[in-house]
Parts: sequence; C-alpha cells; structure tokens
Amino acid sequence: MDRVSFSFREHLCELLPLKVLAEAKKLSGSYGELAQYAFDHISSYFCSVRDGSQVQEFLHYLGSDQYAQTPEEIEAAPKKLVRYVMIRLEDAEAEKVSRETVQRFRLAQEYSFILESSSISKAWVDFAYSLKRLGTVAIEKKLDDDSLALFDKLVTGRKITTLKIYPEAFDTGILEASKSLLCQEQFEELRYVQLTEASRPPVGDLLEFWSKNSEKLRGKHFIMTGECRNSVQELGAFFQRNGQKHVRRIIEKCSKEECDSIDKEYRHNHYAFVIPSCVFKHEEGEGDGRRKIYITFECTKLNDRQPMRHATYKGPDNLRLWRHTKLCHTMFA
Repeated sequence: MDRVSFSFREHLCELLPLKVLAEAKKLSGSYGELAQYAFDHISSYFCSVRDGSQVQEFLHYLGSDQYAQTPEEIEAAPKKLVRYVMIRLEDAEAEKVSRETVQRFRLAQEYSFILESSSISKAWVDFAYSLKRLGTVAIEKKLDDDSLALFDKLVTGRKITTLKIYPEAFDTGILEASKSLLCQEQFEELRYVQLTEASRPPVGDLLEFWSKNSEKLRGKHFIMTGECRNSVQELGAFFQRNGQKHVRRIIEKCSKEECDSIDKEYRHNHYAFVIPSCVFKHEEGEGDGRRKIYITFECTKLNDRQPMRHATYKGPDNLRLWRHTKLCHTMFA
C-alpha cells in the first residue's frame, strides 16, 4: 500500500473519523505517522460575536483534548484539519464576522450557530441559507416575531440538520418549526436543553405529533439533556395515556438482534454515553400503523473526562435510574 501516493494517504487521514485514526496511528510507516498527526490536530473552532466584532475565540484539538487560545496559536493550527466551526451570535450584527469565519475555515465539514439574541438579521439568514454544510442551530432565547419569520427561511429551505432549543426559546412558533424540521429528510436531531428542574419543554405535544406522523419521523432522534426529570415524567405519562399503569408493561428491553438491526438501519449507535442503559422500546398502534420509540439514557453523572460508550443490550436494565438521568436519547421508528 506504500505505493499509493503520499498526497492521497495524507488526504485520506484528513477525512477519517477520529475513532478510526485512533487505531490507524498504531500502524508502522508513513500511514501511522500521518494518522498520528491528523489525530493530534483535528479540531473544532469556537468564537463569539458581539456588536459586529469577534470578542472570544478558541480552538479545541479533539484527539489530545488540548486547547489553543491565543490568536497566534489558533493561526498556527492546520486549517484543513479544523472540522467543525461553532459561532455564537450575541446580537443581530453578526453576518460579516460569520462570513469571514467561514471563509477562514472554508474546508470545515460543518458550520453551526448559537443564537443568544432574540433578534437575527435578514443578512445573517441569507448567509446561513447559502451554506452547503450548515449543521446545528441552537436557540437560547425566544425569537421575536420578525426574527421567527426570517428563521422560517432556513426551515422551509431544508438547511438544518440539528436544532437545539433552550428553555427561554420555547414557544408555539419554534415548536411548529421543530415539527416541520422533523418531517424533512436532511434533518437528524431535535435536542431539548433543560437548565433547571423547573424547565417544562412541550414533550407531550411533540409525542402527540409523532403518534400522528410516525412514518415521516422514522429514524429521527429526540434528545433531552440537563435536568430531565419533568421531561422523563411527561414521556412516561404519554406511554401510559391509554390507562396502563405499569411502565414495565409498555416499555421493554430490546434483544441483541434488535439492537444490531436498528444500529444498522438508523445509526442508533452514533450516540455515546458514560454508562448507557440498555436499549428499551415502546410500541403502539396496529398493523401498518405500528410505531416504536427506542429509548436509551445516561445512568451516571456526565463527565467529559470519562471514556464514552455506545448503548447495547448489555446495559443496565433499571428504569428507576431513568427519572434521574441527565441525558435521555429517544429515536422514532
């Protein structure tokens, strides 16, 4: 294989997933050296924008878990190995800096945005719409009516793959936008962030929508993070809405064969946990209207320093841990 050109081997390492590089760097010769370099330098870039100016930036090396924080350190990083770019918009005056940042890291695989303000500009929406690799959009505050109307261009334009919603952003408009996104082919994940136990996102409303549109939502992921107790209770109440009081009779553990099947068909194993539960499922409906929800949750306190694992049928089979989880992953099928 050493007859393959050096440039091809280098480019291959630039594209490989981090977990593949972790194994490839053990190889001897130039393959191992190139994989080691890519593993050490693949990174994600973050910046904040306020009043039309960049006010903070850093770069995170994903393999080594090291950070570059000075302008000189960031500029020295290999741009072709910056895979993810996240831009935090603190107000509506962000289009120019957003455009410059994307141009600076034009080889990134994904560009994501955090909307901290209740206002966004038409110029920024037009720019985001023009991106071919728009990833996550996170909304921290309720958008005003004009901004919600502008945001609809990204929704109807089928540009968003992940929508992340914080407590202050929940309202009828953004809920309807999330329902529309869930029915779109390119959309993958809806995430509710709950900062306190007082947070009450509209989980029941979303599940009612799924029950009436299950075919369109097949393969979509719905994730709840943070103080999830109220959301988990609402999820359980939805499952019990037909009068069944015993959760164990409406939520069952999946077999190894079914776990393998849903991973193959839906990339269910794409999500990782510190200590994942086993994979549970809830089924309802009859005949062609039969539908399922697969559930996996974190069984310990989240800690970024701990190794992450994928859910399997071997995980803890204890639904009592569910009510205390900080991360609940559901998938519609």
